[in-house]
Amino acid sequence: MGNDVTVLTTKKEDFGEVALNLPVENFTVLEIPFFNVFAVAKRLLKALTGVGRGAGNGGGGRASETGSSAPGERAFIKLKNGLKRCSEKYGVFKTARMPDVNDFWIGRAVAAGERLFKEKDFDWLLSSYGPPASHIVAGKLATGRAFRWVADYRDLWIENHIFVGKWPFTVLEKVLEKKYVGRRADLVTTVSEPLAVVLRRKFSAPVHVIENGYDEDDYRGDFPPWFTGEKKRIVYTGTVYPGKRDPSPLFAVLSDLAGTSGEIRRKMDEKLEVLFFGSESEWLSGLIREQGVQRWVRHGGMVSRDEALRIQKQADLLLFLEWDNGSVDGILTGKLFEYLAMRKPILGVGVSSRTTPGALMEETGVGLAVGNDREKIRRVLLNLLDGGIPFPVNPKDDVIRRYTRRRQAERLLEIMERCGSV
Repeated sequence: MGNDVTVLTTKKEDFGEVALNLPVENFTVLEIPFFNVFAVAKRLLKALTGVGRGAGNGGGGRASETGSSAPGERAFIKLKNGLKRCSEKYGVFKTARMPDVNDFWIGRAVAAGERLFKEKDFDWLLSSYGPPASHIVAGKLATGRAFRWVADYRDLWIENHIFVGKWPFTVLEKVLEKKYVGRRADLVTTVSEPLAVVLRRKFSAPVHVIENGYDEDDYRGDFPPWFTGEKKRIVYTGTVYPGKRDPSPLFAVLSDLAGTSGEIRRKMDEKLEVLFFGSESEWLSGLIREQGVQRWVRHGGMVSRDEALRIQKQADLLLFLEWDNGSVDGILTGKLFEYLAMRKPILGVGVSSRTTPGALMEETGVGLAVGNDREKIRRVLLNLLDGGIPFPVNPKDDVIRRYTRRRQAERLLEIMERCGSV
């Protein structure tokens, strides 16, 4: 689009086959390494507790439950699980709330930005939450400089509907957001009007809506088949959260259907498969066992982005999970737009047509938002088992194309031009 763009980001970890390897063309990327205190602490704890050292076997292999290192291993596992539960509940250590591993990137990122500004001139600085570190770095760099700053919220920080944060860090977070975004940002953007309403109450800077979207180039090529066999597949790609992005209503209907008749159960065994792809979740595994749906539901593990697109393309029904508790609306995740780009049937569980994501999937002609209505879920599953489409689908391309990354970028540039010279 004719702009000179430089991206300042953290040094990326190597996730092997599931790494997100995106092309870097027509812009510059500066990856800044930093001291990952949590990774170092993890290695130190393992060394101190003897995890990974066998008892009496020359130091090789896994520690024995009866060996001398077993108590240390149990202590490490207990501590690790406690931190994991804290992270999942409060959002700490996982790019949503402070403290976070990226907090240790702030100093080095600011120093790298200072060097960069001496080398070339910039008109705009754009930061995107999360992690919180992005806005803090941008706020520090924007102090006393002539360029303008766009503070973008792909989700809310302080009012995050999934991660409530942990006191006393919540106090610090409020102070930092007000100090940097509240006093120094020239423009604020977010993904939906309901979230924009929240931010307008807090900030004096103009707040505009730039939704998430999808890259058309990702959907132009062929998608080699991922699955074999003729089963009807319901697919979810992403993260689940208890009581929030929660498949419990779907599992309950599956369990009820299996007990309806021998014929329906036979069809389920022969034809149905419900698959979750994403990071491992002990809660999800426990829920599958608790609801007794192991015969039809399984976790497929982590996959690369390219593999996720292949899986979505071959699905008969894409599962979208979100939370509708009356106090939260406007959460338009990037996942929803990936689903829309596929133009496949989308079943929205946990969201109704009254919510922003539910209304969008129905407006585009590819989704059905059922909330937690088990009877509606039941009808969808029976349609699927009978070999038909789960519900009428009529993709509205003119609506779906509003949400391409290119159009979103063009809208943002227009807003920036109105705010000041680019």
